[in-house]
Amino acid sequence: MENTLKNSEQAPSLKKMEALKEFLDSRIMGQDKILSQLCDCLKFGMLNLNTPGRPRGTLFLLGPTGVGKTESIRSAVEYMYGTADRNFLRLDMSEFSRQAGEEALMNLIGTPGGKSSGRMGAFLEQCDEGVILYDEIEKSHPAIFTIMLQQLDAARITLSNNKTYDLSKFFIVATSNIGAQVFQNIKHLSERRLQQNLEMQLKERFSPEFIARFGKFGHEILIFRPLKPEHLRLIAGKFYKLLLPEYKKSHNIDIYGFTSDVIEETLRSIDNTRNGARELRSNIERKIRHFIFELIRSGEPASGILDVAPDDPEKFILTPSPQPGKETMLCHS
Repeated sequence: MENTLKNSEQAPSLKKMEALKEFLDSRIMGQDKILSQLCDCLKFGMLNLNTPGRPRGTLFLLGPTGVGKTESIRSAVEYMYGTADRNFLRLDMSEFSRQAGEEALMNLIGTPGGKSSGRMGAFLEQCDEGVILYDEIEKSHPAIFTIMLQQLDAARITLSNNKTYDLSKFFIVATSNIGAQVFQNIKHLSERRLQQNLEMQLKERFSPEFIARFGKFGHEILIFRPLKPEHLRLIAGKFYKLLLPEYKKSHNIDIYGFTSDVIEETLRSIDNTRNGARELRSNIERKIRHFIFELIRSGEPASGILDVAPDDPEKFILTPSPQPGKETMLCHS
């Protein structure tokens, strides 16, 4: 009877976690294999299959900037907990670097004597489960690695207020851009050589025991790949579909679709081998802001399909309806 009860209680969680991969596939482009491995870690942890006395799961995500490392974790948190605002602590480690000094470190773990519990303490006082993400871990103050060993080893952390917090219901995740230059030559590297190269660079930057606490390559240490042009096209389309309807709400400018030429012009204007989706997003936002400003300045009612000017592909225009022979994508607000 007891086993039957436990299984029935776990069934809804199991069903939900089985669909996590499908959800992430709709959010993250070009990382299908990695997302399967990432979902396994999260799925096992949420079903409490982790080793007792350890975090629910540990992940170390490697890869160049703008390929979905942080976004995949943020999206997973949103799916697992219903929002990414409460059970998720994202720490940009450039804020907690050696250069930032001891004061920045105290902002994280609190001040001696317990006058302040720091960002970590404030988060753990509010949440008894969730995800702690150390973004760009290579930029961390050296003392943070010592603090993390306690988290990874024994699923606990003692802060400056001398209070120890249980982390056995948390996932501990780190991301790193270490080895980003390796990905510039990825076409010439086999899978094995790529992994060996990244392992070597990790060992040069981090202690062996720190890396070992996360796990093994292909299981808990995952390599996100550079995005291909076809992935960037899909991501650009997604950004435009999300962004353009907002101007109808805020400025009564109804741009209800865009052509494939808009996508191609967007891709031509970025260095897609270096900053991936991050540069793509900022480029789209910049171009659209400029275009919307010109529409507002003209003072004329604006509605139609976003396209590029025939005589100047870098210039956006509005057409009243889809043009014959042009692929057009519609926005859905």
